[in-house]
Amino acid sequence: MVNESGRESDLGFSKLKPQLPLNDHLNILEENICRLLPLPPLEKLKDEGETDKDKEHINFLYERSMDALGRLLRTMMWDNVKAEDCQEMFNGDIQPDPFNPSHRASPLKNCLWELLRMWLVSQKDWERERAFQITAEVLTNDIEAPEDFKIGSLLGLLAPHSCDTLPTIRQAAASSTIGLFCIKGTHPEVERLQSLQEGLQCDDGQVQIKISSKIAKIVSKLIPVEEILLFLEETLDGLESLNSACTQACGIWMITVLKEQGAALEEQLLEILIMIYHHMPVLRQKEESFQFMLEAVSQIASFHMEAVVANLLQKPLPFDRDTKTLWKALAENIASSSKLLRALTDKLENELEDDMAGTEAISVACAMYEVVSTGTPITSLYPELFTLLLKLVSCTLGQTMPISTWSHRRRVMQQGERQQTADPCRLSTATLKCVQAQAMKEGLAKESDEGDNLWTLLSSPSTHHVGVCALARSMALWQRGLMLDIIEQLFSSLTSSSENYRITGTAFFSELMKEPILWKHGNLREVLILMDQSAWDSNATLRQMAIRGLGNTASGAPHKVKKHKQIILESIIRGLYHLARTEVVCESLKALKKILELLTDRDVSFYFKEIVLQTRTFFEDEQDDVRLTAIFLFENLASLTGRRWKIFFAEEIKKSMISFLLHLWDPNPKIGAACRDVLIICIPFLGLQELYGVLDHLLDGQDLPRARDFYRQFCVKLAKKNQEILWILHTHSFTFFSSNWEMIRSTAVKLTDAIVLNLTNQYVQLLDKEQLTTRLQALRQDPCISVQRAAEAALQTLLRRCKELGILL
Repeated sequence: MVNESGRESDLGFSKLKPQLPLNDHLNILEENICRLLPLPPLEKLKDEGETDKDKEHINFLYERSMDALGRLLRTMMWDNVKAEDCQEMFNGDIQPDPFNPSHRASPLKNCLWELLRMWLVSQKDWERERAFQITAEVLTNDIEAPEDFKIGSLLGLLAPHSCDTLPTIRQAAASSTIGLFCIKGTHPEVERLQSLQEGLQCDDGQVQIKISSKIAKIVSKLIPVEEILLFLEETLDGLESLNSACTQACGIWMITVLKEQGAALEEQLLEILIMIYHHMPVLRQKEESFQFMLEAVSQIASFHMEAVVANLLQKPLPFDRDTKTLWKALAENIASSSKLLRALTDKLENELEDDMAGTEAISVACAMYEVVSTGTPITSLYPELFTLLLKLVSCTLGQTMPISTWSHRRRVMQQGERQQTADPCRLSTATLKCVQAQAMKEGLAKESDEGDNLWTLLSSPSTHHVGVCALARSMALWQRGLMLDIIEQLFSSLTSSSENYRITGTAFFSELMKEPILWKHGNLREVLILMDQSAWDSNATLRQMAIRGLGNTASGAPHKVKKHKQIILESIIRGLYHLARTEVVCESLKALKKILELLTDRDVSFYFKEIVLQTRTFFEDEQDDVRLTAIFLFENLASLTGRRWKIFFAEEIKKSMISFLLHLWDPNPKIGAACRDVLIICIPFLGLQELYGVLDHLLDGQDLPRARDFYRQFCVKLAKKNQEILWILHTHSFTFFSSNWEMIRSTAVKLTDAIVLNLTNQYVQLLDKEQLTTRLQALRQDPCISVQRAAEAALQTLLRRCKELGILL
């Protein structure tokens, strides 16, 4: 029940002008507010009256009390109060601390701001109605505020309620909003605003929003720039806590003000962004509010893109969910997405200028990932994006990077989020993968033959060059203009001070060297020169990639190979001596095979002997690829002997035949097939065409004969034609008795068996029977049963031959 004596005393007080201290003013005010505003709704109060007269009296007391409280507040606010006290009463010290947004500088405990705020945002509409009625009383009726009275916070608090649930609240909120500008001496189209205010009587929510939006457009340009920060802080609070209709109005007012005055906010930009970032975790829980907040960031960026980008790039790595969301929001703004990607590209180029990558470069890459993953078109920037990101991946290989200290901010975190780690190369590779995926959608690249394994290869120091080659093969050669731009921008990698980046560039170009279209239109001649220099580098991987590039030139520019055959051959042949790294040897063998197919015996004559001798050393290499390539190359060399080297080559065939015969049953069937082919090519050099019939049993499509049967047939034919070669096979067979491959040990013993069986008596006399017996007896203890049986059979053959000749063992 409204207290009549209290009401009268307060009314009397409102007419006095006591010179009381500010705190005493506030204490009196707090007592009256807390007495009146929490009362039940007026209709409920009136129901307590027993008669109509009682109800009228209650209504009279209520209205007088509200009027008295309004006049009391008005008197305290404006009459004989210093400007600073006036501001303090209504606002307190409300400047936010941009570096600790959770802390508002301490307002006076009982300042008017705090006394009214809880009622202005109360969940009970009748309490809000009373608070706004009082506020409208204070802020209207031609009051003239002190010159430095600030309206930003009050505007952010009051204006959104122009869409509140009760028409009386909407009217009071609009009236208060208009009044704020009037008391500052600004009179913004008052008649039009008052006409709009009347429309807020309508209960249609869409009409209310339209009217509120119109009011915002009229007054937003009149807010002092230095008070925008205060306004935004209040509207962000409103987005967190107000009902749906007021939240929508809140967002509209915020966006409208930013559109109108965003260009002038450069000096306050850092504080605004920090403030927004602070509110994100809570706003994320309210979808509509969150979208308004994201739109606000996009609006700010439309005026200050570089500054916004610079601010977001300072966030700790890996970016948290809120930072990622902000990047995506900027990218989804069609008007500024291309501008955003251009800014990030320029930033990354600057960060990588010295071919070194720091935290800043990784941050840019992470931002690019978020931007491109939204589907932002990349065609115009693709050559730059691709080359810069490939460079970044290269420069971050094997790096570790400490994560910046997590900022202390309120967050709605998922379990384990703090345990994320920042792997620079992984983050860089993820961005390049994202760019390539978008490039494929835009027809700028194709799927890699390595599939998703490409990115694992690319981010590992040991397989990076393999991944780069696969990446190069996925480029869209039909996009000639883009490819030429990429070639131009990657050219500097070949002479970079960063060894990793030189490897990356060399690997990439090594694949492009086989493309005739790029030789025709690109500057690959200069690349060839640098490739030749890198083929002599001390880094094995760099040498391997350079040699691959030289070899691939045979496909892309055969005329260049013929023109520069001497320097190319010398560089590749030198790779055959890099015995510590079989990958360099293998690459050299493959490159020689490609190059030699273009040259004549006269072109190769000077190098022929050296190539043959070095090639033979790899027939027994443990690496399948090396063995196979060496056999292929030896086969090719048969066509380049000319008259000068024909006899020499025939002698080398005799020494090599044991390898070809044994590896017919190599664990790798491709090597077996290659050995069959090389035997067919080489037999004419020895005048052994009679052996073709035996070799026919090894033709494709037929099952391999048993090794024992094949060797016996082969040796029978060979023994009739050339006992010397049969003896040479025997003298070279001992080496293979200790082979790591069970199959080779077994076939070596079986071949020995066949040789001993078919040697003439003269050659049997020359056998080192003691050594052969000892070796065969040792092989009878071999862990492989097949070897044991073959050794036993060979030993019996030897005993039988010796017995036939009367030789004692």
